[in-house]
Amino acid sequence: MSSATPNADTARLRRPGWRDPRLLIGLLLVIGSIIGVVALVGALDRTVPVYAASEDISLGDPVGTENLEIAEVRIDGLEERYLTADEEVPDGLRSSVFIGAGELVPRRALKQGDPLGRKPVAVGIDGTVADAIVAGSHVDVWAAAQDDAGRSYEEPERLLEGIEVAGRESVESAFGGTSGTELELLVTDEQLPDLLDVLANEAKVTVVYSPAGGSE
Repeated sequence: MSSATPNADTARLRRPGWRDPRLLIGLLLVIGSIIGVVALVGALDRTVPVYAASEDISLGDPVGTENLEIAEVRIDGLEERYLTADEEVPDGLRSSVFIGAGELVPRRALKQGDPLGRKPVAVGIDGTVADAIVAGSHVDVWAAAQDDAGRSYEEPERLLEGIEVAGRESVESAFGGTSGTELELLVTDEQLPDLLDVLANEAKVTVVYSPAGGSE
């Protein structure tokens, strides 16, 4: 004969009410799981409005709302690297690199226009560069053209004098070291063709610190 009482059997078979702690904990777990899934999906699908070039922007060209468009993209927390559409585009910006139509506009490519009308040109320098060559200093630019066979270089010639340096950045190699230096040089419209010519023909460019600057 069972020792259980009718009251005990009734309590064991009764469905839990809405005030039952176990039911409340279960509901909270389900709600928490749903919120977590929604938040995860929202984070993965989050887009940021950033500026992209609406047309090709050449080196030295002005950058403004007239040649920019807004693109909704996912850049995974890299907003600080690009010009976002929630900020005002400053006046007088120029591009220091070529930006193709449809490409996002990187902040590092934007420079304030020079009061002397000079344009910034990025020049890669192999090897070491003197520590004295920093933004605001001046350099003489030397270039050595390749010979006809493309196996060696001719005698270097001084191409430009007293060119102001607008920026300096180390170039990392594929193995984590430094393979060279990229200098941003400010040149006039008259100086620009000669400099672009040696760069296009892969001449070896060297810069020499010019303490007294020089005539622009």
